[in-house]
Amino acid sequence: MEVVNRIKLSILTMILLILIYALIMMHMEGLSFINALYFSIVTISTVGYGDITPTTELGKIISSIYILCGVGIGLYALGNIAEFFVSGYFKKTDRMRKMENRIKKLKDHYIICGYGKCGKVITKKLEKSGVNYVVIDINEKILEKELENDPNFNYIVGDATHDEVLIKAGIDRAKGLISAVSRDSDNVYITLSAKRLNPNIFVVAKAEEKVSMDKLLIAGADRVVSPYIIGGLRMAALALKVDILDFVSTFMSIARYEYDEDLEIRKIEVKSNSPLVDKKLYESRIREKFGANIIGIKKRDKLVINPSADTEISSGDIIYAFGTGEQLDNLERVARGLFNNSNDQI
Repeated sequence: MEVVNRIKLSILTMILLILIYALIMMHMEGLSFINALYFSIVTISTVGYGDITPTTELGKIISSIYILCGVGIGLYALGNIAEFFVSGYFKKTDRMRKMENRIKKLKDHYIICGYGKCGKVITKKLEKSGVNYVVIDINEKILEKELENDPNFNYIVGDATHDEVLIKAGIDRAKGLISAVSRDSDNVYITLSAKRLNPNIFVVAKAEEKVSMDKLLIAGADRVVSPYIIGGLRMAALALKVDILDFVSTFMSIARYEYDEDLEIRKIEVKSNSPLVDKKLYESRIREKFGANIIGIKKRDKLVINPSADTEISSGDIIYAFGTGEQLDNLERVARGLFNNSNDQI
């Protein structure tokens, strides 16, 4: 039982005990209600002014029992009140209030449904990228512990398959939703609900079973990820091409930890208003201007690996680029036609 409920129960028990004893004293000692209530409070508090005392033997016996019970309940109540303050309940309440206010103000954030092993990895990645998020899970204790360790952690306790929970997480203002609960059926349901509440939201869903991948896409998921397929491919690649993968991992680790360069591979869509459209790679001067390297271009259903300098960039192409976060941010801004000054233009 929560400490607040224990405090309420003990105080209610004390009030009932005081009233019951007062009524007994009215009947046995012939006291008025005010005097009986006064005598009851004085007795349970062990003040003992002595102006009113039980005159009958039965009254003295009942008073003795009343004192023992009353003192025990009083100490129990005081102990719970002390625990209320010592355990930092006010601090916890304040953290919750601040978190709820943060969630109400969030915009273009991500909603993570499920805080299991996969959800925790996703959350840490979003935190590292400086992206706002809200976690939804039914395990309140785990979420409270995370908030205690990280005051900026945002969560909502509830079932993500329920619309009211998604609405509380601000799905109408969210940029994306990642459904990573354990059951594929729940991921399908969450995807359907998310797309109905916010048709423009970008949904990434987890699939435990391969047969669920098509169902999630039909439900409206923009991307479907199977951790087992990805993990299996990675393990096979490590076994077959360990030297190459070790080189890539080592290279990126050295850049990150020794030179503080956060290297990554990013997929960037070229919009119709981008200055890159209808230019060949050598004309775009992407490497010269942004420092990023183009390792692939997806043209409709065709993927061009290591494209030549004469490869033409078209509207709707997907560019796979390798570089630092800042380099890729600048390239993505131009690819999406969001350049703001002459330095951004080609």
